[in-house]
Amino acid sequence: MFALFLVEKVSLLRKRFFIGNPFLLVNLLKESFCCINMIFTHILIRAGELFLKGKNAPMFEHKLVDNAKKITGVSSIMRLRGRFLSHYFENHHSLTKVFGIVSYSPAVRVEKNLDDIQTKALELLSGLNGTFKIEPKRSDKRFPLTSPEINIVMGKYIEEHTSLKFDGLHPDHLLGVEINQEGAYLFLEIIPCFGGLPTGVEGRVMVLLENEASILAGLLLMKRGCDIVPVAFSLFDISLLQQYSPRKLELSLIQSLDEISARGMEVVVSGQCFDDYKKYDTHLTVLRPLIHYNEEEVRKQLDGFRRG
Repeated sequence: MFALFLVEKVSLLRKRFFIGNPFLLVNLLKESFCCINMIFTHILIRAGELFLKGKNAPMFEHKLVDNAKKITGVSSIMRLRGRFLSHYFENHHSLTKVFGIVSYSPAVRVEKNLDDIQTKALELLSGLNGTFKIEPKRSDKRFPLTSPEINIVMGKYIEEHTSLKFDGLHPDHLLGVEINQEGAYLFLEIIPCFGGLPTGVEGRVMVLLENEASILAGLLLMKRGCDIVPVAFSLFDISLLQQYSPRKLELSLIQSLDEISARGMEVVVSGQCFDDYKKYDTHLTVLRPLIHYNEEEVRKQLDGFRRG
């Protein structure tokens, strides 16, 4: 299990951060090998703006969980206060393909007592050098220590039992400690995702695929909660869209935009930018979410989605 975790982590972070910087890659390998005796038990999943939805929040949360199950293949995801929780699975990187998730952390669960938490913290930090910082979050108010007290007590304990020194501004290592109704969860990594809204909460729209920019337009509509129907005048690769879609996508070939109206839809999404703007001969409402983009911005965002 660890070998797969290490290969996956190195591959992911090398593509994102370590290209051309072997020293940072070496540090990553050192830190990863320090985790060789650690087996993750759970994954903490963080959603972004769903809490803003008020009384509609449960509907958005249900859709997020449903999408995450379909994209990742996991069978169970639990809703906690301000978090979602699943058992650890090796293909956790697929969570980055679930719109609505802001970040997640592979974590280790222990019982909610200070001795167990501190013991596990030493295991996680074993072999690491430099500085550290603790970020506690206590959503279970029955735990006897407040978050600032956890910070102080654990910080002192770690300094006394390791060579690490506390640094609240620029730490080399960040130790997350979240205490909720289900237990205490410790982690060393926060993996960013794309956020947004769960795909499918805002209805269905047609996306006209003409070039790579139209793929980005489709992804951005999905990120804002729309379920897309891809259409094109000729065969087009929709594999990138499929990676982020919780349902099976099928490309529909059309001869004219009027066929979209015949399917009961009055809106079509185009990937046109300002530089290649043109009018379509149609009565349909045309949405152009990339109208303010330039070619470089389109390329950068698409590269980000391809890296996942």
